[in-house]
Amino acid sequence: MKRILAALLLLVVLLIPVSSAGAATPQAKQIKTLQKQVTALQKQVKTLNSRVNLTYSVALLNWRATTCALAMVADTFQASWTTLDTAGVTGAPFSTLLTPLDDYGACSDLGLVRQTGLALPSWTAYASLVAFLYGP
Repeated sequence: MKRILAALLLLVVLLIPVSSAGAATPQAKQIKTLQKQVTALQKQVKTLNSRVNLTYSVALLNWRATTCALAMVADTFQASWTTLDTAGVTGAPFSTLLTPLDDYGACSDLGLVRQTGLALPSWTAYASLVAFLYGP
């Protein structure tokens, strides 16, 4: 009798996990649903992070190109003032404004060369900027 009781008890113990594993509880369904949602959200975050990084890179390039372009404009103005000084135009303080404008390394970061200290204005720096932005 003890053997039969022990065998029945063992059978009950073995069948309980099997019967509960086969039936999906509402919590188990919810966990599976949440796992799928987490996976989908992780993919969305990865996509959004790559887009944010691309946007940042484009914004940084635009910031540097704008800074470089403004410095090139200042160089052109200074070359024009030098030309006016050389031509003998009097009454204007052109020679006092010939300090190159600091571009904080924007042009060199882009691989562009500014033309400071020119006697005559030149389009060369602008052409290199346009070629950089739109290709040769």
